[in-house]
Amino acid sequence: MSAETAKAAHTVEDFAGFLEDLATEGFVYSVIGGCAVAAYARMRGELVASVDLDIYVSQETLRDLLQWAPRRGARVVKRPRPRNIQVAFLAWDGKEINALTETRGLPEPGVVARGARDFVLSEHGGTVVPIADPFDILANKLAVRREKDLPHIDIMMRFVEEEVVTAFAEEDLPRERLAPAQRLLGIRKRRALPKTLAERLLPFARLPADFRFLVNHAPDLSFAQDVVSRAPVDAELCRELDAILASRRFDREA
Repeated sequence: MSAETAKAAHTVEDFAGFLEDLATEGFVYSVIGGCAVAAYARMRGELVASVDLDIYVSQETLRDLLQWAPRRGARVVKRPRPRNIQVAFLAWDGKEINALTETRGLPEPGVVARGARDFVLSEHGGTVVPIADPFDILANKLAVRREKDLPHIDIMMRFVEEEVVTAFAEEDLPRERLAPAQRLLGIRKRRALPKTLAERLLPFARLPADFRFLVNHAPDLSFAQDVVSRAPVDAELCRELDAILASRRFDREA
């Protein structure tokens, strides 16, 4: 953080004026970092704050942003440097804003922006703020994994797991039921589900795809056997589950 910006803790609401100007100008961006975590934490009744605002933008948008920002009361403290991480530091109303064009764990900014979720700042004129998808936030935090990111990882993991359980319990089509869980596995780079999450999913299993998924991604042999025992009595499904179970090597996958 620059010496000229306050080291207070903020939420995305504290940057409402700047974000409203971004929206008015039509900039394509998404909020990442601590303020994004704070937005999702608030939905769970938790309070999180950040010392700055991180926005994720394309190289082209960053160039336009750096020309536009001084006209809207934001001073450019530091511009991106060649061969370094492409990030610009802005000072706005005594607060720091970081504009990044790349960061670990995330695809390019346009992809993240398309998947961002709209948060409405009702106390600030209904300004709509695109917050990066929670799975993207978790992926970024896991990839960066600084000491200060650990509490954020815990918050986002719990948020994402709720979405996994909700989809498994409420969606009707196999693809929609399993997609959040599959995405979480990809982010964590693990074959096995966390055991506590797997145990929460099992009571909602009802489709053949559910049982195949849970055996294939069981955290341990005992859980996999429990899934098989609860599967519908269907000869073909039983053969499939037995084949999946035979292919698993739990001691090597832990």
